[in-house]
Amino acid sequence: MDKTTRDYLIILSAHFFFFLNFSELILLPKYLLLLGLEPLEIGVVMGSFSVAVVMALPVVGLVSETLSRKFLFMLGSALMALPTFLYPRIEALGPGLFFLRVFQGVGFACAFGVAGAMVSDGISVSGRRQLLGILTVVGILTHALGPAMGEYLIQASGYPALFRSAALFGLVSCGISMFIPSRISGGLRGISDVRLAFGPFVSTALLGVIFGSVVIFLPPYLVMQGVNNSSPFFIAFVLGSILVWTVLHRGIRHLRDEVAWVVSSLLLVLLLAFMGSVDRPSLLCTLSLLFGVGYGYLYPTLNAAVIEANPSLKGVANSAFVWSFNVGMLLASVGFGSLCDLVGYEAAFLTVAVLGGVLLIAVGLVGPRETT
Repeated sequence: MDKTTRDYLIILSAHFFFFLNFSELILLPKYLLLLGLEPLEIGVVMGSFSVAVVMALPVVGLVSETLSRKFLFMLGSALMALPTFLYPRIEALGPGLFFLRVFQGVGFACAFGVAGAMVSDGISVSGRRQLLGILTVVGILTHALGPAMGEYLIQASGYPALFRSAALFGLVSCGISMFIPSRISGGLRGISDVRLAFGPFVSTALLGVIFGSVVIFLPPYLVMQGVNNSSPFFIAFVLGSILVWTVLHRGIRHLRDEVAWVVSSLLLVLLLAFMGSVDRPSLLCTLSLLFGVGYGYLYPTLNAAVIEANPSLKGVANSAFVWSFNVGMLLASVGFGSLCDLVGYEAAFLTVAVLGGVLLIAVGLVGPRETT
């Protein structure tokens, strides 16, 4: 095994356990629902995480060009893990809950803000999309494992067991990240020449809105429909994303980029569009799998496009990409909760599907060749 492969596997391992910490907390809205919070309040709490991420990422991007990205990842893993231990102490909406979410948002920005840049260091452009695709799939894989394990722990031992498990995974990630090689980038020379690819940048925000609307609000919606176990959705979603970079990858490479973009965008919004018509688990799993296929193609494709626009400032570029995605997640957290209060869950899902799908296709087709 050569050194590049070994380093990549270390990054993947640390990334995997970091996202197990994150993905088990996907079930946090269910805990908030148990505490008596309304959809808007759940959205605001979850959105506070995204606010912290959005505010911290520009700083992380700049710092990552002058300090070790390994150190930032280790710091981020610790900041995600330690507050997770404290959620069982939260019994109602209050400052303590927001403090924990903000603290973890900063940690998420530190670790995930540099992950793509660490993978891209020393990798040729031709192989970047595939390696970032594998990184994305590894992260998404935890979106099946984390909620599935979390649902089991909740049923077996209650929510405190869920939070202890998530926190321990974060600490494992921090330990593994000690073996990531330390690399210092070339500094902030040329920072004034940063180019943000307009199409991918805006498309990333739209992807964040669609993804956030599903991942944050589908679990509590299913609870209200009498379905307490949301793990089948996450498992099917992960399988769809894995299919993109295994079975479907060779076929996708032969498609024109525009065709792959439109098809992936349509697959992404089908789950939202037909949420109100889902009346059996098999249909939910099928639509979730298609959602995963769309997301599995779009996310790493956009990540690679933003980094390739700034080859000498990968840390800044990757942080800008993650920033844009989390702006979309923030809009989904607050906006979707407000929309639910006005028109209900099903109409809100349909609205995001139609508007999000149309805008994603339009911006993706028109904007990629424009840079600023």
